[in-house]
Amino acid sequence: MQKIKVIGYVATLMYSSLIIGIILLLSSCSSKDTEEKEDVLSGSKANLPVSLTLLIEYAEYCKAIYDGGGDDRDNVAFDVKQKDGLTVIIIRGTANESNVESDADIALESDVRAGILLHKGFRDAAVTIMQIIDTSTTTSRSVIQGNQLQYPLASTVHLTGHSLGGAVAQIMGRWLHKRGYNVQVFSYGSPKISTQSGDKPRHWRVVRPSDPVPFMPPWPYIHTGVFVNS
Repeated sequence: MQKIKVIGYVATLMYSSLIIGIILLLSSCSSKDTEEKEDVLSGSKANLPVSLTLLIEYAEYCKAIYDGGGDDRDNVAFDVKQKDGLTVIIIRGTANESNVESDADIALESDVRAGILLHKGFRDAAVTIMQIIDTSTTTSRSVIQGNQLQYPLASTVHLTGHSLGGAVAQIMGRWLHKRGYNVQVFSYGSPKISTQSGDKPRHWRVVRPSDPVPFMPPWPYIHTGVFVNS
């Protein structure tokens, strides 16, 4: 058990450093925003149909949640921001022994809401966060009333996360997409969540070539979304 705790601590430091690297690499590219186009399978930082500024901003959100803050319950942590008429959900990656166990639980589990088989560990983490959001009052901006945080969702929802957080963001994004929200997912160094594609929202998948996490779990798991080589 002590070994798992050490692994969780080391993973937090490593992942935080990886995000810093992603931010620096993205920042080194031209900051000219591109016009919205149809989804493509892959692209460079310079020609993707998504704002580079937005990719950098969300990467910084992902780093900040490793450093503390957000709603930290049941071994998961996330934050919800209201920004320019949309809701941004930021999900922390691996940071403790429970998260390491979630990463390792690669059994496939049928998910009725997504309509596909999902990585059980990632799905369980997504269920925990989704239940917290669903049971909160959604009639006002995110405020603290007693010990209960409220998480209203605008009609447009962006989800972002690094590593485990990116996987959970993909799953929650599929659920919210099925509910009729206008969803986009921005993941950084995310592992795979399923062996199937299915109906999904737009997903921008930022990856560093030297990061081993996006290669996991192995086949028959597959990636979806627009690949962004940082």
